[in-house]
Amino acid sequence: MRRGVLSTGSLVLAVVLLLAVNILAATVLGGWRLDMTENRLYTLSAGSRAVVEKLEEPITLNLFFSREALRDVPQIQAYAARVQALLKEYAERSHGKLQLKVIDPEPFSDAEDRAVQFGVRGLPLGGAGGETAYFGLAATNTTDGEEVIPFLSPGSEDTLEYDLTRLIYKLNTSRRPMVAVMSSLPVNGSMMPMQQQQTPAWAVIEQLRELFEVRVLSSFDKKIPDDADLLVLIHPKDLSAATQFAIDQYLLRRGRALVLLDPYSDVEPPQRDPIMPTMTLPKAGSDLGPLLGAWGMQIQPGVIGDREAARLVSFREDAPPQEYLVWLDLKSSRFDRKDIVTARLSQMYMNTVGALAKLPDSKIEFTPLISSSKQAMLVGTDGLDKPDPGSLLRDFKPGDEHFVMAARVQGTLTTAFPDGPPEGAEVPSEVLKQSAVPANLIVVADADFIYDRFWAQVNEFRGSRMVEPFADNGAFFINAVDNLTGSGDLIGVRSQGTYARPFTVVQAMNRAAQEEFRAAEQRLQSELQQTEQKLAELQARRGEQAGPLISAEQQREIERFQTERVRLRRELREVQHKLRQEIDRLETQLKFINIGLIPLLIGFAAALVALTRGRRRPAGDRHVTG
Repeated sequence: MRRGVLSTGSLVLAVVLLLAVNILAATVLGGWRLDMTENRLYTLSAGSRAVVEKLEEPITLNLFFSREALRDVPQIQAYAARVQALLKEYAERSHGKLQLKVIDPEPFSDAEDRAVQFGVRGLPLGGAGGETAYFGLAATNTTDGEEVIPFLSPGSEDTLEYDLTRLIYKLNTSRRPMVAVMSSLPVNGSMMPMQQQQTPAWAVIEQLRELFEVRVLSSFDKKIPDDADLLVLIHPKDLSAATQFAIDQYLLRRGRALVLLDPYSDVEPPQRDPIMPTMTLPKAGSDLGPLLGAWGMQIQPGVIGDREAARLVSFREDAPPQEYLVWLDLKSSRFDRKDIVTARLSQMYMNTVGALAKLPDSKIEFTPLISSSKQAMLVGTDGLDKPDPGSLLRDFKPGDEHFVMAARVQGTLTTAFPDGPPEGAEVPSEVLKQSAVPANLIVVADADFIYDRFWAQVNEFRGSRMVEPFADNGAFFINAVDNLTGSGDLIGVRSQGTYARPFTVVQAMNRAAQEEFRAAEQRLQSELQQTEQKLAELQARRGEQAGPLISAEQQREIERFQTERVRLRRELREVQHKLRQEIDRLETQLKFINIGLIPLLIGFAAALVALTRGRRRPAGDRHVTG
């Protein structure tokens, strides 16, 4: 009886202590959190704090969230809690400049009318009354400035902080820097002649317009606007000497440019042969003529093949994925961690990237921003229009050196036109021979990496485009523009990292398994090729001998080779099947370790404690009874 009273008392005391700890944590510790993620994903970044601390006028954040209407959607409920927590953190750090209002726009209320007026997007709930739910943000300043996120999609969680900081930054900025863009690719959209429809601008250009005044130039322009804060060149091709001279003089005068050159553009459509219209011409790269040499650098012939960064791809449905050396999956170790533009990048996808190099006698400062591993070599561009991963792997001979894919170039530049302006050029009032201000360029040996499908999922949602990045390609591009125009607070926010945690061990073992498979496949393919060649020779010989006259020995040889061919094909399929089984088994094991092992260990420990106490209890009982 006494023991039962003690147990009940202990249980009540434990409940009271539990409640007390929770109340204490809620009242004393408030919103205290411990962020142990690698990239501190749940901590307001330095860039966000800088933007908020520089606020010059009050801003009101109106969060429209239909809490009751969306109570049965746990994914949105959980995401809404994260959004509110983050917005509160912004407000707390703003010294009173940010005011947060959380509004539940009930159906047919004034709050719903306000949400609609702001442009917050409604989600039809499908009820008989035609009710709509809302989860969006509308922000205003004191000068009638207004910025809206129509729908806070959980799918955009990776960019949530950046989206919020950018919204605040735009409301606090009076003048936007002007960025001049010149490109041979349809980055600003184009007309599809067959469909008579206009394709939208690339997502990075749309993002540029949210932060900068963007002016698109023609590749025939002979003058770069004097008020341009930055010149962006994207795969510039076939530029006239007059246009090259305009670029030369702009850079000597202003010293700021982001240059994306490309030795082989996957996005650019091949040109038709004017003599044989059914044929296409080989693709040519962009090189800026004499300008690159005047800047003290060069782009090497070919593209980079990198074994460590090669992506697994399959160009046939019936073939297993293979490493394609020129399609690269670049992780954080490939980025310069000291440069603010690349410091927080996590992952980029780049295809058929060229290699940059500083000229031997150049005096410029050449700092690599993105580099290959040492397991890399330069690959010719011939044949890239017909991808053959196996052929590249067979010929792969790494050079034990890093190749530079992107670099920052600083210093004093000299003109590429020492003999004066070329014919047809628009001559400025003062022709410069060298930099009037120290140059600061970022040069990338690839232009395709900013094409939408290489870095983001772009969807149409009720007339608006939703961009959900799965790589940092867009972040790198916008970071570079931000940095070169001097607005760097957003850089650290944009590249905070991804919430996705891929099974890198699986990927590494997959690559090792591919090695084994490829060796077996090459051996079997070689045997199969020899068998089919002999079989074809025998069958041709039988045709020459009018069929029935074929000898019995030849007939046996044909049957033997046919049987051998079947055996080799079966063996090839078994090798592929075993590879797939091995990868599946490994993935299952790692998922079990990551998801189920810890709960099992805790359960096992609890069971062990219970068993131990159970064994001790009889002795105690006997002691009490006695």
